[in-house]
Amino acid sequence: MNINSKELEQETKHLEETIKIINEVIGEKNINIEEYKKSIVEEKKYIWQNKHEFKDTELYNSMDDSDLNTSLVNSDIKKVYRLYRSLEAPYFSRIDFKTDNEEETFYIGLTGVEKNYDIIVYDWRASIANLYYNYGIGESLYETPEGNVLGETTLKRNFQFKRGELTSVYDCTSGVSDVILESILENNTSDVMKNIVGTIGKEQNEIIRYPNTHLIVEGVAGSGKTSVALHRVAYLLYNQKNLNYKNTLIFSPSEVFSHYISNVLPELGEENVATTTFNDFASSYIKNVKIESLTEFIERYYENPEYKIDDKIRFKLSKDYKKKIDNYLEEYFNALKFDKKVGLKKKELTAHDLNELKNKVPRNLKFYDKLQYLSEKIVAYFELDEEKNKEKFYNLLVKLLKIGKDPLKLYEKFSGEEIGDKVFYEDICGILYLYFEIVGYPSFSLVKCVVIDEAQDYSPWQFEFIKSIFNVAKFTILGDVNQAINPYLKHNSLRDIEYIFDAVHYRKLAYSYRSSREIIEFANSILGLENTSIIRDNFGLPVQFLEEKNIKSDIKNCVQKFIDFGLEKIAVITKTASEAEKIKSLGIENLEVLPVYISKGLEYDGVIVYTDINNAFNEDEKNIFYVAVTRALHGLALINQKK
Repeated sequence: MNINSKELEQETKHLEETIKIINEVIGEKNINIEEYKKSIVEEKKYIWQNKHEFKDTELYNSMDDSDLNTSLVNSDIKKVYRLYRSLEAPYFSRIDFKTDNEEETFYIGLTGVEKNYDIIVYDWRASIANLYYNYGIGESLYETPEGNVLGETTLKRNFQFKRGELTSVYDCTSGVSDVILESILENNTSDVMKNIVGTIGKEQNEIIRYPNTHLIVEGVAGSGKTSVALHRVAYLLYNQKNLNYKNTLIFSPSEVFSHYISNVLPELGEENVATTTFNDFASSYIKNVKIESLTEFIERYYENPEYKIDDKIRFKLSKDYKKKIDNYLEEYFNALKFDKKVGLKKKELTAHDLNELKNKVPRNLKFYDKLQYLSEKIVAYFELDEEKNKEKFYNLLVKLLKIGKDPLKLYEKFSGEEIGDKVFYEDICGILYLYFEIVGYPSFSLVKCVVIDEAQDYSPWQFEFIKSIFNVAKFTILGDVNQAINPYLKHNSLRDIEYIFDAVHYRKLAYSYRSSREIIEFANSILGLENTSIIRDNFGLPVQFLEEKNIKSDIKNCVQKFIDFGLEKIAVITKTASEAEKIKSLGIENLEVLPVYISKGLEYDGVIVYTDINNAFNEDEKNIFYVAVTRALHGLALINQKK
């Protein structure tokens, strides 16, 4: 602690007052919740018992009022939960801010605390918190609905708590105190990702608070991309009145990763939003077969050398394959013929008439739109209401033209290949694209915010039709082209996909927070990177290079060395699944073992990168090798990988 005893006494007294107020607010809200619950039960009971005496409109209005009251109670319950949790660490910063008129003190925490319209602690997402994140001592400003408030920050004080006890207090001239930041970064990691509200950097804060628009973020390994994405979601949920957890969706790289990030939004006081992987999303439309995930695809690549030069797979993942499907769809539509008439209300269209109408459909329309156009013409001919009948006649056309709506059969007809009981990863885009072009894209108009993490492993084609499906959503896309694990896909930069999103903004994260200086410098040497700014000072554990002698003893020695150094969460990361199984079979305790392509986005205190003696990472595999070594925070050992 770098404050004097008098200041510490003042801060201790303020902490006691804050905790007292939080407990009072909890008590008041608990009473309100109980009263609300009783009144809602009575209200619903009354409506049910007297429902026959209400007119329909009155009944619906009463039910709506009851639902609103229930929603208010649920909101209060969440607030009480957040307040209970804030007792462990009521705030992380104090800001003294001086204007011409007055000097004010603001305390900033994970959860806002208010009593009788007085703000005791400001939520980290409030605009005042920018004084903490964006400015040091001196000239500064924060926004209000009436405009910017200009002034001078005269004090920035950081606090650390452990189970409600104040453990550290440091004054600093910029963001978080270097002493506190270093102590946080040197901590061991955990099984789930944690919030970073007390250590958000200025460049991270800019992205978190960026307006709700399309945003592409490219960041180096360890720059906190995923944390920034989740804090951005929490910020948008707090500030956007038309946004809630139900209309927000996150695409994550794997189920393991989804579990790893599952704790962050609840820690930030928000409900978890829906999370999916690309293959899980695909399985909503491609049913009754096994769908290969990206990680399974990468496993197939590394376990089967013959796939490494498969031009057919490369073609299927490219936009040239999309062009082939487009050409097929045009030929397919031109070849369709009516052989039956359509009659209604003493009027009819013969098969010849229908084929004439089909030949006049504009050629520049997509397949589904061509059928919709034809449906509109038929509805108009029979003088029917377009809104009520257009879809009905579209379905009739599909039946008359024998098109079919089974995505697998449609694709088999196009490709000439039999799918069987498994869809390979390289076929997913083709199947979905062909299906959606024929039957129409699903509309997810309720989804207003989509986050795509590890974007470097998505092709431009994937982005195009995800954008077509979630066509009203604003996208936040994050990735690092240096961490691409798909051997058939390489972006020069995520700016490669800017053309897909109108009015898109691009930002970079250059500071690496995760790993020690030794680990980052070694990782940078793999790819020849020079643009990474290292936050942490030397941690003291040099990178170890070992040749396999007795693999069980080699790994146990590495693990023990890490444990002796105080590291807790230790992993062996391998290139292939078979190597991982070999290490698992050794039965070594205190150890996670996983292939590199499953480790994406995860982090460990100590990492042992192992490959079989004749299977070291080579020049063509340097990106996936870079992914493996950047999972390590404090300790890194490499077995069978030459220096």
